[in-house]
Amino acid sequence: MNAVKSRALLSILSKEGIKKATAHESPAPGFAPMGSWLRLQSSLATRTGAAVATVNSKGQIVGKVDNDSSICEAMHASPEHAGLCDLDCGRAHTQALNEGGPLEFRCHAGLHCFAVPLPNRKFVVLGGRAFNTAAEYSSFLRRYDDLVATSAGSCLRNIKFMDAEELTDASKLVSSTAQYQPPQPSRPNGALAGPLNAPRHLLDAHLEIIRLTDELENRKQALANLFDVLRGTPSAVDPRRSYDYMLGKLGAAMKAESGSIMVLDEQSNELAVEAAIGFEAPKTRVKLGEPVAGAVLASGSAMIVRNVDTDSRVKRSGYSHYRNKSFICFPILFEGRRIGVINLAGRTDGGAYEPEDVSLVEFVAPHLALMIDRAEWHKKAEEFQQMSLTDPLTGLPNRRYLEERLYEEVERSKRHGTPLSFMIIDVDRFKSYNDLYGHTSADHVLVKTAHSLRRCVRTIDMSARFAGDEFCIVLPETEDLAAFRIAERLRVEVASTEYRSEAGESMGKITISIGVSSFGGNRQSPRTIIESADRALYQAKTRGRNCVVMYEEPASDRRSISARARGLSD
Repeated sequence: MNAVKSRALLSILSKEGIKKATAHESPAPGFAPMGSWLRLQSSLATRTGAAVATVNSKGQIVGKVDNDSSICEAMHASPEHAGLCDLDCGRAHTQALNEGGPLEFRCHAGLHCFAVPLPNRKFVVLGGRAFNTAAEYSSFLRRYDDLVATSAGSCLRNIKFMDAEELTDASKLVSSTAQYQPPQPSRPNGALAGPLNAPRHLLDAHLEIIRLTDELENRKQALANLFDVLRGTPSAVDPRRSYDYMLGKLGAAMKAESGSIMVLDEQSNELAVEAAIGFEAPKTRVKLGEPVAGAVLASGSAMIVRNVDTDSRVKRSGYSHYRNKSFICFPILFEGRRIGVINLAGRTDGGAYEPEDVSLVEFVAPHLALMIDRAEWHKKAEEFQQMSLTDPLTGLPNRRYLEERLYEEVERSKRHGTPLSFMIIDVDRFKSYNDLYGHTSADHVLVKTAHSLRRCVRTIDMSARFAGDEFCIVLPETEDLAAFRIAERLRVEVASTEYRSEAGESMGKITISIGVSSFGGNRQSPRTIIESADRALYQAKTRGRNCVVMYEEPASDRRSISARARGLSD
């Protein structure tokens, strides 16, 4: 306990008394004027760390809310949630007056609160507005992530954490302070009535608050650090940038020489370093259950090591290069799932990490878990989108993507007058390979042909699997004669490639037929370009296969060539 503060407070309470403040309320017998009470209210809020507010019979705040929770401020400012706040507090106000004694309740946001009726039976003190645990705080973030103040970080400015015992003690202190306030008769011109002979029981309660001052200051500092960490967090769309920012801020707040964020790959059950400060991130992975990070995540419990040289739980060799050999390894969990770990090592001030240092990491972990979870979902969404546009057998873009890309290139050619060519490729007599060697070997023919396409086209060209044994290539900025030469090079490449079956036997010579078309004339849309290339491919088939045919615009009086006979595609 701080002796100087203790003696000072005793002097104030026992010798000087509480100064009478100007107030418009008429005090009830046994209760001091409201001005004096509001001054005590401010002191109670400061010493307990709880939010404290006095509410009149109409449900209106008298004066102001001292040390209010920023979450409550955000809720009251939101049209969607303000009504729920008023309903929760209004019920507690009415119940406290009806029961004539203190009560505790939990609001819709998950904050723990208390309500204490004042002796005059007209006013009720509402206070607390705190989370009991980090899990409750994490739950709030998930349920109200659409709240503007949550995403902006403004509601995180003054978050309160009080366990059940602390909340009850704060409620009792408010109640005893109100109950034992003696009357303060006034003298003319507002002179003081004389010394305030406060009961020893009240003095002891206030002295006990002083004992907790240092702890409360530490909590406030931790919350200030938390706000500093969170307020500039980048969007989770760029996870690496977000991880680097969070780790940098957290490392600075924790005075860490080095640190890392490791994320669990749920398929391999391995942890990989996604962000690091103070050292180059290793490419090695740690299996779940392996020391130290894997074991910490598997157990779900943080590890705090004051000195690796004396702690039997860790190997000293891995930390020999640190000037200070203390570290924290903290598990990141989200809705019962293992997400990753936060590692912080080597305090720059030369000290060792203590259990109370974990509080800031504990506050940051739910945000980091949510960020990692969203980043992983964003990554999976991109993968699913890629899968929806990719042929799973050959790895080439599929028909859907081909049609989108061809449409874009046609529109570009219309706007800028640039050339554009297109070709359809068909593997000759593909059905016979299915019949002779089986589907697996026939699939291998398609895969190897797709590899040849990639080797023969330019980086600006786009090859795709069209359907079955057909492939297509979009050739931007390419005249028809240049496209013909590319097609001929591709035909020769495939014909000279050796194909073997799944059993390793030679499948003979594989050949392809190619139809080429280009933008221009009556070919002004993706549909007409594809149809004209398809007709050219039909001509290649009828000419004996293993050749390239360039589409030629028919005479105006010539009948359109009918759709090619599918029987020839064999």
